[in-house]
Amino acid sequence: MIVALGSVNPVKVKATCNVMKRIYGREVEVIPVQVESGVSHTPIGETEIIRGAENRARNALKKVDADLGVGMEGGITRKFDKYFLTGWCAVINRLGECFLGCSVYMELPESVVNRVLRGEELGFVMDELTGIKDTKKKMGAIGIFTRGILSRQLAWEVALIYAMTPIISSKYYV
Repeated sequence: MIVALGSVNPVKVKATCNVMKRIYGREVEVIPVQVESGVSHTPIGETEIIRGAENRARNALKKVDADLGVGMEGGITRKFDKYFLTGWCAVINRLGECFLGCSVYMELPESVVNRVLRGEELGFVMDELTGIKDTKKKMGAIGIFTRGILSRQLAWEVALIYAMTPIISSKYYV
């Protein structure tokens, strides 16, 4: 089983490797590739977030002769008159079938949301807020705001497992 991941972000690579090894064992190879998402640096709204995840999965499959393409895209979305950080994962097979999974909905502080809505990238805002460089390649906003109780990697693992559900339990998805 060869899996093309549309990201070289270490957190997403580790999450994908962990999940795919749990599903396929040693018979899996995850190949991370740099691809374009086709959406803004911090997508606003689930439509744009999902489009970014799907684009990453498709673009990864175009670059690598793989069985599956995986795309992960995080962004912010408005629900219940509040803004939440969320992440979506798309898995696309060779037939072009797309399966989706969502990670978490974590309410974001208004001060962070305002900066993102003005056009700043969430990762940059979090770096500046904490004084830590490249937080999006480490703990991310999830790890920062939960003080490490939940990791960004675990959130991506959950999203990927949810997206893989129609594949790992295919007998129920007929």
